[in-house]
Amino acid sequence: MTSTSITAVEYQSKRLESRLLKETREYVIALPEGYAQSLEAYPVVYLLDGEDQFDHMASLLQFLSQGTMPQIPKVIIVGIHNTNRMRDYTPTHTLVLPSGNKGNPQYQHTGGAGRFLDFIEKELAPSIESQLRTNGINVLVGHSFGGLVAMEALRTDRPLFSAYLALDTSLWFDSPHYLTLLEERVVKGDFKQKQLFMAIANNPLSPGFGVSSYHKDLNLAFADKLTKLAPKGLGFMAKYYPEETHQSVSHIGLYDGIRHLFKDFAIDIYSDSFSKQQVIDQYGVLSERFGHKVTPSQQYLEQLIQYSDRQQLTERKQMLEGLRQHFAKD
Repeated sequence: MTSTSITAVEYQSKRLESRLLKETREYVIALPEGYAQSLEAYPVVYLLDGEDQFDHMASLLQFLSQGTMPQIPKVIIVGIHNTNRMRDYTPTHTLVLPSGNKGNPQYQHTGGAGRFLDFIEKELAPSIESQLRTNGINVLVGHSFGGLVAMEALRTDRPLFSAYLALDTSLWFDSPHYLTLLEERVVKGDFKQKQLFMAIANNPLSPGFGVSSYHKDLNLAFADKLTKLAPKGLGFMAKYYPEETHQSVSHIGLYDGIRHLFKDFAIDIYSDSFSKQQVIDQYGVLSERFGHKVTPSQQYLEQLIQYSDRQQLTERKQMLEGLRQHFAKD
């Protein structure tokens, strides 16, 4: 295990011998600032395509959780590196593109997303949870084919995950077969307090069709169906980015998506409605959305108390001290 600094993020490189995948898997862990000095338990964000996405995504997550008034809670970040992306990130087996043309030789290995999710759920997550203080909130972030993994986890009711960020998902894969499976699950309903955020790019290309809006149109149509059906138990939001490409959307999609998931986390002491009960109610809404008890950390409240003291916001400081006492009981 090594410790290195990349873009201000301290991370640990690890390996896990997977019985399910019959291979050694590499991953990296970034711990929240102050983890060693705290007794707090943290959400876990699992980032797919770790070797490509970890640097910018981990830095963004850490940035949003820093400062006196953070926008999201501090999180443990796990970046999973690939060995066979075509195998692990595709939920069904097919040899052809949606155009009917034969896929490249890697298509012979498609259809392993279920086993890959088993690896995360039954091997990787238990290893993480045995080593670190986690609070039961787990977010899966996937871009492109990684978005397919997120969709498959949602479709198959994986209990590990509370929320999914699917960034410009490759819904063209095995179309229309796989998309039909997704839609059947949506119609079935009752997702039991799960959250899904879809980021959709203005992608001019579609595998098998070349210059075509097929990829983009499938994402927009699926997001529209989810919005109209509003399945029970699923908190859903989609955002279309007309100025972003398939590649660039991963960063802004993560930014918007993670802020949406934790939209009731930030405590606005300058709000006219700010009060002890308002914050208690606010975190009640957040807890209900995730299906887990969510409270502001004592460190977060202490930061706000000290800030209020420096700004001579006496009434706000008193309310925050009351909140600190209230949440210390949880």
